[in-house]
Amino acid sequence: MTTPDDSAPASPKTSRRWIWDGLKWSLFAAVMLFVGLRARRLWQQDDGTLAEVAVQPGWLVLSGVVYAIGWLPSVWFWRELMLRLGGRVGFADATRAYYCGHLGKYVPGKAMVLVIRSAMVKDRGTGVAVAAVTATVETLLMMGTGLAVAVALAPLLVTEAMMRGWPIWIRQTAVQPGVTAVLTLVAVLVSLPVLARLLTVIGVRMTPRSFLEGEESVRISSGLVARGLAAFVLSWACHGLSLGLTIQAVSPHALNLADWPVWMGAVAAATAIGFAVLFAPGGVGVREGLLIEFLQVLPAVGPQQAVVAAVLLRIVWFTTEIITAG
Repeated sequence: MTTPDDSAPASPKTSRRWIWDGLKWSLFAAVMLFVGLRARRLWQQDDGTLAEVAVQPGWLVLSGVVYAIGWLPSVWFWRELMLRLGGRVGFADATRAYYCGHLGKYVPGKAMVLVIRSAMVKDRGTGVAVAAVTATVETLLMMGTGLAVAVALAPLLVTEAMMRGWPIWIRQTAVQPGVTAVLTLVAVLVSLPVLARLLTVIGVRMTPRSFLEGEESVRISSGLVARGLAAFVLSWACHGLSLGLTIQAVSPHALNLADWPVWMGAVAAATAIGFAVLFAPGGVGVREGLLIEFLQVLPAVGPQQAVVAAVLLRIVWFTTEIITAG
């Protein structure tokens, strides 16, 4: 009778997984350390203490409400995609699955979002494959829109000190916000047919034939993509307002609607980049670090307020996600 040899070397696949996990968590720890040290340095600039930053809870509650509302346009687009791929899920069921799926982004790799959403609509008129494919497409387009918004509003997010050493043509463009916004809009409009075709190919190739009703039924038009992009811009606008309300909670009289584009651009850039960093669950650390830097451009927000607002925004959004999922 033989017994398993516990001393046998691990398979190459297992070894690679351990190496990747170690690298991933090491990078995450390094980012958290860097952001923590940066926040501490900014905090000490004012020679203050936490007690000097008064937090007004009412504004945080309103921030959470606006954040939750801001996801409804994304829910609409995800459901439209499922309908185009043969799904028959209702808006209420799609909303339920979408909001519960937010909790999955805190699992490293972010694939758990797709698992949760798919599982919650599979018995509500849409198959798992269709739900997963459309959730992937919706997420990528949402984050792509966030990057486009960030690029369009980038001149509002940087200071002259940040641009020191940048190429002259970038600095000249940065002082003309309208030029950047127009160029970004033109690029998006020109790429609409390509995006629509790409989404259609992804949908057709990744969805089982049993869920499809023919080639015409799965065609994602440029018009739908354009409406989706517009819906996502509305979502980012709401998320930006949520940031503004959070800033108001820690810095009285800072709520100036003229700063809305800055809030919107800061949230869009920080969230989209945080999403792209796969080793950071939910973009933790990455998003906060970027927000702290972007908020430096607001005259009414000091270094301490920027640090507290970035941390509070994470708490408000996470709490809102827990409540809506519950």
